[in-house]
Amino acid sequence: MSTNGDPTAGSIQFVQSHAPGMTMGEYVITLTQDVTIKGARPQQVPFSTQKRFVISGQRFLLAPTDIQAVFPPAGSQGEHSRALPHVLLDRSTLPWERQADASRLGVPWLALVLFQDQEKPTPIVVKLSDLQNPAGFAAKFPALQPESAQKDSDSVTVIDVRKRVLQAILPTSDELALLAHVRVGVDTAGNPQEQAVIIGNRLPVRDGTSTVHLVSVEGRYANGSFQYQDAGDEDLIRLVSLKSWSFSCVDEKQNFKGLLTHLDRSSSSLRLPRNAHPEVEKYLSMGAVLLPHTFRRAGKTFSWYHGPLVPAENMTTLSLPVPAADALVRYNPVLGLFDISYAAAWELGRLLALQSKQFSTNLYLWKRTHAQQLRQAEQQLLYASLPVQGQSVDASEQFTAISTWFARVGLLQGVPFNYLVPDEHMLPKESIRFFWVDSVWVDCLLDGAFGIGRVTTSDQNQDQNHVAANTSPAVNPYDQITGLLLRSEVVAGWPGLLVSGYGSDGKTLPLLRKECLSPNVLICLFDGVMTSVSFSQHPETLHFGLDEDDQTPPGLCKMLRDNHGYEQQTLLISTIAWQQQAQRVLDIATLARTIQQTTGAASFTSAQFALQMIEGAEEVIFQSAATGAPG
Repeated sequence: MSTNGDPTAGSIQFVQSHAPGMTMGEYVITLTQDVTIKGARPQQVPFSTQKRFVISGQRFLLAPTDIQAVFPPAGSQGEHSRALPHVLLDRSTLPWERQADASRLGVPWLALVLFQDQEKPTPIVVKLSDLQNPAGFAAKFPALQPESAQKDSDSVTVIDVRKRVLQAILPTSDELALLAHVRVGVDTAGNPQEQAVIIGNRLPVRDGTSTVHLVSVEGRYANGSFQYQDAGDEDLIRLVSLKSWSFSCVDEKQNFKGLLTHLDRSSSSLRLPRNAHPEVEKYLSMGAVLLPHTFRRAGKTFSWYHGPLVPAENMTTLSLPVPAADALVRYNPVLGLFDISYAAAWELGRLLALQSKQFSTNLYLWKRTHAQQLRQAEQQLLYASLPVQGQSVDASEQFTAISTWFARVGLLQGVPFNYLVPDEHMLPKESIRFFWVDSVWVDCLLDGAFGIGRVTTSDQNQDQNHVAANTSPAVNPYDQITGLLLRSEVVAGWPGLLVSGYGSDGKTLPLLRKECLSPNVLICLFDGVMTSVSFSQHPETLHFGLDEDDQTPPGLCKMLRDNHGYEQQTLLISTIAWQQQAQRVLDIATLARTIQQTTGAASFTSAQFALQMIEGAEEVIFQSAATGAPG
């Protein structure tokens, strides 16, 4: 982490602020042209024209895309009592596009206010016309001048807070400037990515619920203080709320590290419990389950089925292509049961192909074009005197489109979840399971898709020729794919979760796919044999807060960082400055001065404050089983 220099991969740069090129308001641009022609009379009146334009921006409403992330996560129940809440804004100039104090530049117009459960105000939706008439409601609100892009019918969310409550928790203008900064990181493409961060000044209460509001304080400050308009302690103060969320601090197991370390690992792989019968255990060990099976002619039975996510590497070999799914059904005479795993995969591939009209059309045209080219080549050999026929379809474009579709399906995209996990007991709540991808199952899936229109023997021979000549687009290019399924609230609570898989040599494996299959289920596929995997927080979930000392009971302190960004025991603030200790409101201005004095910094801005207050990202690592297989 740094506060200057260019951001590089794995680093974060903190910037004090990012003022927009032009502030909100109405502007007039004047163009004057004075033309002088040699030998002609001077122009009496220069040509001039004016154009008016307006720069407008968010004032009473933020778009959902403007909010990139919040911390603590909405609805979470972890132990966040030492964390200052923050909100990450997608546009880095947003906090400075307006001003809290008209007479002082650099004071952002946004503030985070945290309320305990008993203080929590009820949001009210009013019309903009209502805000223009402060006498029409009991709460204090300054006179409002609408801007040109605003309408009286616009909806605005407001909260009414008693002065004695707000006065105890609202930051001063100096603190507002310290509680906003710009975070510059690097996106997945290696490009710099700027986001604005607004931090709160109050710690959540332990064993309770907290509600945070991102409020507008535009023009509400003067001489460093919020203007309460001569309100009494019990009078209501109206604020515009742009974003709100709630969370609880009730269980250490519900935070990032707690959720991951308490995951169910009673079984490291996707399989049902062991069975004493050796033949049954053989199927269960491959992740198979018994499912109802209806025959074409109305007969019913139970058959074994396993999906592509198996507990161990599958060394089975099959001869593909096949004319139909029935060719892949296997019968076990010992148990008297069928295994329809690969037949189901083949049939699913055909259904997925037929589901996409564009793909099925492209595949048909590509096959037809290839067959025509083959016949033309045969005719050319037999009748060399005949002219070569032209080709009406560009097979290369079709091949690229078809190959792209097969590559996606080869990574199991579009495969229904019940095909991946056929029994819910394989993946219980708050669990993690590791697997190998059965390459034979994937091959059957791809062959089923490639086999649409495969009716006659000649059709199968043609597809067989493609496989033999290595010209078929239905190819799985990966020798070994391993991965994991994570079913946990950590998936929903930390949407920027970073996952890295490592091989036996400690090197990072290529991540082929990382996707949320549902709000709380995550699948990751790696190219190679994964022996360990790490979970860490995305930079936007790097939070700000205090540390605990080693006293009994533990108190709050803050260990600071040196010029290189490393925490040092010698840079320890053992006494925290409070604005209202009973309400857990920090004195941000005094804390900033203490940090500056302790570190010996010549100057101190919101960038330095963010660097010192940020807490390192937590990382949880799972090691593989001793056998070398994922687990």
